[in-house]
Amino acid sequence: MALFGKKDEEHAVNLVYQQLRLAADRRARFYVVVRTRDGKQHSLPGLIESYEGPTLLIDMSSGVRLSSAWRGQVVECYFRIVAMAPQRTEQHFMFASRILDIRALSTGLIVELEKPAAIESGQRRRSVRVRPVPELVGLLEVRRDQSPDDGPLSLTALDGYQRITGVAVQNPLESDTAPAQVPASATSATSGQSPAQPPVQSASSPASDPQPWLADISAGGLRACVAPRAGEGGEKGPLTRGDRVVLRAILHWPGGAHQPLDVLLKAEVSTRMHTGSLPGGVDVGLEFLFDGKIDADGMVAWVPVRDGVYRIAQWVNAVYMEYMRKVRAQ
Repeated sequence: MALFGKKDEEHAVNLVYQQLRLAADRRARFYVVVRTRDGKQHSLPGLIESYEGPTLLIDMSSGVRLSSAWRGQVVECYFRIVAMAPQRTEQHFMFASRILDIRALSTGLIVELEKPAAIESGQRRRSVRVRPVPELVGLLEVRRDQSPDDGPLSLTALDGYQRITGVAVQNPLESDTAPAQVPASATSATSGQSPAQPPVQSASSPASDPQPWLADISAGGLRACVAPRAGEGGEKGPLTRGDRVVLRAILHWPGGAHQPLDVLLKAEVSTRMHTGSLPGGVDVGLEFLFDGKIDADGMVAWVPVRDGVYRIAQWVNAVYMEYMRKVRAQ
């Protein structure tokens, strides 16, 4: 925002105040995004505690950990304001700030930030999350990660990795909503990759071994419903936080606008819930770490994910826009 005089400065200050007040009044979820030295991002959720003074105070829950070493670091901040009348609308805002102080309380943390000079419209690409209808999910296959991150991997080696199973849809009346099982041989190569790259080959899943259910997805990760003891085998227990997996997803574009998106990714279990999106299952949150690039010889090279997977971001946006189009048409 360009400022040309005192009136412009006063207008900018008032606009920031109004936006922060609205976010506080509506208890808008506030995200502070920090970056570690290796480029990995962490989103820390909270609520605006105070915006009246010269600084901005963010109240974070007891589950958030943030070292005092982050004082003085520049961070990115995001929040969303939702209005329900006359129809549901969302406004996304973002700004850069600096951490001034981190105070530990019995109930959690208070993070003190510099109050921004201006707030811009925008949102994190990886934060846009959708719940796709089952017809758009051709395949979701999850296996325990058994390969190094810094070396190539043969596609055939993936078939030997331990599969993570889902849960069967228990209500026969819901059979039409189960994820569509698309054989690998019937699916085209990943959208956006070179035509010389072959589709990912994989062993077909037994009928008694259902695939995980895709609950929601963003450019930065997904949530899947798996069997309660998924991941057991040998000395390995069920999937838990910090476990690494290799996943393959085949995602169909709304209206069949493009060839299906076929992605191979490495991910880390960031959350494990006690309940699941399907009866009898549990939900696990997976954060994307590496994007698999496949060459003509069927070898996979792993590229670190910095700010989400762009191909998935495009797909998520297409699904979201199709949803909004249908909402407006109602």
